[in-house]
Amino acid sequence: MVVVSAVFSDEAEGPSASVVRAVAAGDLRLAVSDDQLAELVRVMGYKNVEDASGRPVRAFEVALDIGTMGFMYHPRRLDWPSLRDPEDGWIFDLAYISGADFIVSYDNAVQDAADELGFVALTSEELLDTLRRQYEP
Repeated sequence: MVVVSAVFSDEAEGPSASVVRAVAAGDLRLAVSDDQLAELVRVMGYKNVEDASGRPVRAFEVALDIGTMGFMYHPRRLDWPSLRDPEDGWIFDLAYISGADFIVSYDNAVQDAADELGFVALTSEELLDTLRRQYEP
């Protein structure tokens, strides 16, 4: 949803757009996997998302930022027995194999599972606040 939010927001506005812009600038490293890209294509293909976007150039721009600046991983499937939604396993597979500092998600189930599994999950807004605090003098 972070990427979808970035597509829907103006290039200069919104926390998700700011996160994607930071990835494009090389300020943040983005871990990407086949499963993540497949999920993004699936969600962007929802009729309501497709109909509402009406911004193919913005979608293409975000895709280029992710594709050119993301670091591709091909994690093997791991067993996360405590996940309420087994379909979210790819998120934790990717976070684990990439050594991610943060999982950025608006999904409450992902955030809850991250806490239980020892990962840090933040929304785009929380990530930006965290980064600002880290880099303030």
